[in-house]
Amino acid sequence: MAIKNILVAYNGGEASDAALHMGVQMANKYDAHLTGIMAHGASNITRSIPKWLLGSVQDSISDIVLKRTDEVAEKFQSFMDGELPSERIHWIDVKANPDLAVSRYARLFDVTVVGQYENLLAADELELHPDRIAYSSGRPIIVAPKSHAPASHAAGSINEKAVVAWDGRRTASRAFFDAMHILETKSDVTIVTIGGPKTGKKQDQIDLQTIMKRHGVDAKHLFLPRTEKSIATTLLDVCKQEDAGLLVMGAYEHSKLAEDIWGGVTSQVLAETHLPVFLSH
Repeated sequence: MAIKNILVAYNGGEASDAALHMGVQMANKYDAHLTGIMAHGASNITRSIPKWLLGSVQDSISDIVLKRTDEVAEKFQSFMDGELPSERIHWIDVKANPDLAVSRYARLFDVTVVGQYENLLAADELELHPDRIAYSSGRPIIVAPKSHAPASHAAGSINEKAVVAWDGRRTASRAFFDAMHILETKSDVTIVTIGGPKTGKKQDQIDLQTIMKRHGVDAKHLFLPRTEKSIATTLLDVCKQEDAGLLVMGAYEHSKLAEDIWGGVTSQVLAETHLPVFLSH
């Protein structure tokens, strides 16, 4: 199935600029529609106001929020000017918790692009958490690092090399096949397994390279030993070595709560990535 509907979570921050740039690249590549979504909930300032003061300051706060959301919408439209035909550009403004709203709308789209997390101190009502969206949406998410933002609005070309993280588990399989319509278009695919059994090798009667070959892609499979480096660091190192433009991986094989407390592969990759990351949970 070709990508025809792309959702970009946009809040006007540096990371969401990177996400929008990537969304434009993909929309041009796949001749797809691009829908920007701005979701805005209640700010910490509003929540901290005593009830007896709320009525007297509510109008002022509402005016500030309205001005801010208008500016974000204008920035989106300015960014998109000339990037795609107008009939393929859409905008959604929804007053709701950003993570929950984006997760809900993501279920209607082929893929959702979200920027790497950034702390919007002056606009916390617009903050997006890509980890939460990936966990709760049930749909593929691409997280764009801040470094993906261009110096200009020109879409540029997509780096058509990809790395796939594979450990044979459920979320890895989900990500691998959710990303297949993207992987089919890549010029170079490297599958990486770090430690553990060599699932997917010939002794299993069929391997991942054969699967990719049937989709028209020649892929190689690297089996790397565990070292003192974390799995996340090793994955990102491989991406640099392969000059990859996309990392495909399953998200939160262990519970997100456990990763939030103890750390984990998904959390570390999202915090440190230098390239876009395709996630499925």
